[in-house]
Amino acid sequence: MIGPVSKDPATGSHVLRQANPGGSAVYVHRLGLHHFAYLRAVSEGLPIVEAAKRYLGVEHGHQAKVAHLQTRDAVRAVARRRGLSAWRLIGLSFSAMQTDVTTYQGATRIAPSLEEFIAASALEDWSESEVLQMHHEIYPANARALRRQRVRSRLRERLLCTLHELETLAAEQPQPVDAIAGWFDSTTAVKLLRIDVVILAQLQEHIAAGGRWWRLLPGIGRTKAQRISAYLAILLINQPQPFRPVFALPSPPRPLDPDLPTYSEYPLLLADDDKKAIDAWVAAKAGSAATLKAYTREATRLLLWLHYERHAAALGRMTLLDCRDYMAFLQHVPVQWISRARAKPGAPGWAPFRGPLSTRSVRQAITIVVSMFHWLQATGYIGKNPWLLVNQKIGDDKEERVLQSKALSEVATQQVIAYCKTKLPAPAAHRMVFIVQFVASVGLRSAELLAVKLSDIQHEEEGWVMQVHGKGSKNRIVAIPPSALQALNTYLQARGLGDITCADPAAPVLASLHDPLQGVGYQALYEHVKSWLSKAIDVAELPASERHRMSQASTHWLRHTFGTRAIAKDVPLDVIQAQMGHASIQTTTAIYGRAPMRRRIDELERAFK
Repeated sequence: MIGPVSKDPATGSHVLRQANPGGSAVYVHRLGLHHFAYLRAVSEGLPIVEAAKRYLGVEHGHQAKVAHLQTRDAVRAVARRRGLSAWRLIGLSFSAMQTDVTTYQGATRIAPSLEEFIAASALEDWSESEVLQMHHEIYPANARALRRQRVRSRLRERLLCTLHELETLAAEQPQPVDAIAGWFDSTTAVKLLRIDVVILAQLQEHIAAGGRWWRLLPGIGRTKAQRISAYLAILLINQPQPFRPVFALPSPPRPLDPDLPTYSEYPLLLADDDKKAIDAWVAAKAGSAATLKAYTREATRLLLWLHYERHAAALGRMTLLDCRDYMAFLQHVPVQWISRARAKPGAPGWAPFRGPLSTRSVRQAITIVVSMFHWLQATGYIGKNPWLLVNQKIGDDKEERVLQSKALSEVATQQVIAYCKTKLPAPAAHRMVFIVQFVASVGLRSAELLAVKLSDIQHEEEGWVMQVHGKGSKNRIVAIPPSALQALNTYLQARGLGDITCADPAAPVLASLHDPLQGVGYQALYEHVKSWLSKAIDVAELPASERHRMSQASTHWLRHTFGTRAIAKDVPLDVIQAQMGHASIQTTTAIYGRAPMRRRIDELERAFK
């Protein structure tokens, strides 16, 4: 059973409201020119199986019957909605009505069709006029038969006119960007979606690539693949073939092809080549030095890849296949693209990559490139964004140890603090104790800790809070628990500034060892923490496995320590997200998935004792 056809208000296309609840394949989702060609062929007498194979890409008899019924019902539904009274004629074969009943010497007999008469009487060598004359003499047409023949002719003409009218009103021309599920039967569409073929253009590119492109499709062999290819050709008739890049030796950089329509009528971005466009994007979107560096690096890598691997193709000419190939390239960087020496860009021995990229780095690179294309399309510099049509998910690294935490355990934290206190009253020891206690209780990033001043801390009705200018140049309010406030006051007193109520508001929270009113840089903080952690671990009484893991510890581990402990202590996720400045709560749960493991195990043990 097939559902009624309705008009999609967003696209104007005619689609089925309900897809075959019985569970068999659905062959008609959108009506195309080929559906009307199929119905005309059937009306002229072409067998359903042959017509379905020729126009609908269906090869088996049972499938042909189902496809015929669904096509017929879909077009009939449109005709009924249009108020066309000839809707009942749609799907009929007038050739099957050519058998006449004649009366001869009082006996009723059935007159065979002309083709049946020739085959039965072995008249293949006779002329057409001779055969017609003999057929008329043996099966003379009576008045009733002539009337039926005239009625059939009128009905046939009426049907063809109706199909022509409906074709003009309802038939769509499939486009390369249309979804596979809109034009292929549901069974084939599901198989294609399993290999990430979502739109017709992607299937077109797979077929154009040659080889055994169908090898990953379950239940699809060479014959069925050829049928899919032929049916796609019917759908995309008069559509351009996918762009196939020509591999050649590197050529000098060149500006965008002036004939390429990359500018809108009123362009927002006045750039005449990719390099200038990328510079404008970086200047507009990079909110920090780290972001600027990352954006520039990934854009440069893409330009170099287009230059050497795609014959200096421009950003505006990237295809779906280019996008997928670049993703594969990032996941398997060739050795010739990896630097063999520490050299400046462009110098001998330099290459765009320092080594193979981790899964996390690949994911970040793709995210940055996609963001760039969104921006370039919004400005009108490129007309189309192929990344919108590409599955950008690459999955997780199977070698990554999800349960390997980058946080200090309670025991390890106390032993690090105890070691540092043995070195008091050295200013470096005071500072290290403060860093461990404060960051592990508040959850700041290193850059945030370095930038905050005492004036950013104040007491509100709810308690002590601190305003932080964090990642993405976003302001947020961070709560300061009593343990962190005590650690801060102790550190300020060691610096000779008193406590938070009387210290100089202009003083930095984290200060130089030589000047209590002077801040420190990131490299100094990193080396300071790494050095003290290394010394503390050397004398700590910890298992060998934990000592080995903590040998990699750095300043950022203290932030992870806060997040891990907060979840373990049942602090609500939205509170942790706000405190740490995560953009979404999914980030919080993704990073600190190990912490609730104890509770999960306890609950399961209680349920399955």
